[in-house]
Amino acid sequence: MENTIYATAEGKKKLEQKREELISRRTGVSKQISESREFGDLKENAEYAAAREAQNNLEMEIDGIEAMLPRIKIFSYARANTDAVNVGTRVKLEVFPNKKTVEYVITGTLESDISKGFLSNESPIGSALLGRKKGDEVEVKIPAGKMRYKVLSITNGA
Repeated sequence: MENTIYATAEGKKKLEQKREELISRRTGVSKQISESREFGDLKENAEYAAAREAQNNLEMEIDGIEAMLPRIKIFSYARANTDAVNVGTRVKLEVFPNKKTVEYVITGTLESDISKGFLSNESPIGSALLGRKKGDEVEVKIPAGKMRYKVLSITNGA
């Protein structure tokens, strides 16, 4: 069974809108294929090959979204359980050994944006923090090596 995908109601709605926008592009891609057939031999027809590739990519993207939608579990930042680090919580961490503090909101992969402090629950740090409580220390393997964190506070992500 595939993993649950966490998203806010707004995040799910955006994904559904993207699917509808992609579906609406099918007609245009089909028209491109029809028009490119008129250019002659399909084996040496670059326009036809490009149109077929565009159609394939479009269908793969639609299929990917349609496979995700039933797996989405809606969560709310405002109602996140703050007894431990969960999807929807804001966590303040102390980074060792330099004692610097960082803050992340744990979110689903669809809405993660590390530049804004939204960390995916599936990322190395996000997944290692899940279930941790205030005062817990955790060592995380990241691409650059190992990092150690101490959970300073847990609040809702709103």
